[in-house]
Amino acid sequence: MTTGAPSTPPTRVTIRDVARAAGVSRQTVTRAINEMPEISEETRARVMRTVEELGYRPNRFAIDLSRQRTHAVGLIVGTFRNPYYAQLADAFVAELRSRDWQVLVSMASQGEADAVRSMASQTDAIIGYFLEPQTNFVPAARGVPIVLLEDQATMPGVHSVELDFRTGISDMVAALRAKGSRRFAMIDASSANPKGTAPGSPRRQFFEAAVGEECIVVTEPESIAGGVDGFRRLLDLDPEIDTVLAFNDLMAMGAVQGAHTLGVDVPGRVRIVGIDGISLGEAISPTLTTLSLETQTVAAQAASILAELFAGEPMPSRSLTRTVTPVPLWRESA
Repeated sequence: MTTGAPSTPPTRVTIRDVARAAGVSRQTVTRAINEMPEISEETRARVMRTVEELGYRPNRFAIDLSRQRTHAVGLIVGTFRNPYYAQLADAFVAELRSRDWQVLVSMASQGEADAVRSMASQTDAIIGYFLEPQTNFVPAARGVPIVLLEDQATMPGVHSVELDFRTGISDMVAALRAKGSRRFAMIDASSANPKGTAPGSPRRQFFEAAVGEECIVVTEPESIAGGVDGFRRLLDLDPEIDTVLAFNDLMAMGAVQGAHTLGVDVPGRVRIVGIDGISLGEAISPTLTTLSLETQTVAAQAASILAELFAGEPMPSRSLTRTVTPVPLWRESA
């Protein structure tokens, strides 16, 4: 859990602050920023130095309303090497453009704080998957609202679309039991729990709680190769395993590949299930059963939060939260 969070949201510098610090009127600040005439170059330079020193960012909300321009929304993900994020981005682009909002998509490969800082200079709001504590990247937004995906907002000015994995995984396990599953195991991702102190990812914790008994878990890199190796390790540890849940679809596809290599029938001998719901799961044989994260619903819920923020009212003091429950997507592997 994030600690040391400030009790008040980051304060967004206003045009009044710039005018006061530069010793000019608000109208002069506006003229300087927009390179309008009727002010001297000396005054313009002084105003722009003050803008830079204070970190002022023009209020696009007010500009958009006065000029009838669209809002701009930034989406930040960690990587596009996982096809889930490409599918998620596609859902967001479709949803946000349907509202006539501009969409900018970026990766956090240069660091989450730098990605947020760069995106905040171009957009009215930021949506993203973040692995670091919120105290690391939220101040970089300088008051631009952030909507977290698959995480809980713990700082003022931050909002979230949370995924109810507890219910989704519990429902999946119950359905698998009805299909005959008795000995469960999991391939967890080694990079999936950078914030917490409990062993493994939250998905693992919910899975173990749903199974309700000791089950074997191995940890591997978040890749197809990790899924291959994880499946082999699980069968070495317990040849009687009949159901394997992977941290995500990419690792689950690796598990299917590992089963093929070992001559293990899927789903006759072992059922294999992923988490994500990517369409690529239909391209393997057998097609991949998965717990779908409902990317279109996630995008719609995040957009509903932004619509409330863009309504022109004062920013809410509380975090806005939506919850989406993942649902089983039954295909051939389970």
